[in-house]
Amino acid sequence: MARRLIDISAALQNDVPADPPGLGPTIEYIDHQQSLPQILPFFPGLKREDLPDGQGWAVERVQLSTHNGTHLDAPWHYHPTMNEGERAWTIDEVPLEWCFQNGVKLDFRHFPDGYVATAADVDAELKRIGHALKPLDIVLVNTSAGAKYGRPDYVASGCGMGADAPPSQAGRAGHRNRRLELGRAIRLYRQALRRDA
Repeated sequence: MARRLIDISAALQNDVPADPPGLGPTIEYIDHQQSLPQILPFFPGLKREDLPDGQGWAVERVQLSTHNGTHLDAPWHYHPTMNEGERAWTIDEVPLEWCFQNGVKLDFRHFPDGYVATAADVDAELKRIGHALKPLDIVLVNTSAGAKYGRPDYVASGCGMGADAPPSQAGRAGHRNRRLELGRAIRLYRQALRRDA
């Protein structure tokens, strides 16, 4: 069967409520005319009329954090240790092959905002869709937050994944649980860690 790639990314935008207040990206758009004062001195002797139609480059100046936009959180984001005391991985230590695997979507849109999903919830959804997790499957959690993207209530929307959320089949399969987040899918995991500590 041919592999199908599905783009689930969201574009970075100014003034779209997708991050907590004050933590969103800032994008300054510099058009073909506004860039001329920066371009001309870069090339000694260059004049505006030397450029095609007297146009410079369009450039975007972006200020963001590693948590803006569609992204993968490393274990380091959540805590300095993982796997019962190992130093947590930073994003550059996450094996790239983990990011290019088969995905399975869990539909948790029916859970209310703030609900913390459990292993039993995950097991029930896997049974409903007829899927048995395999090593390196990428689990995507579809919550009600997706329908609220760009609205002021987006950040506080959707369910999260509790500390016990890895399904029971993961343990039976004998592979190590990997807690990496794709965007906001598992946004309450950090809170569950603090609560369980």
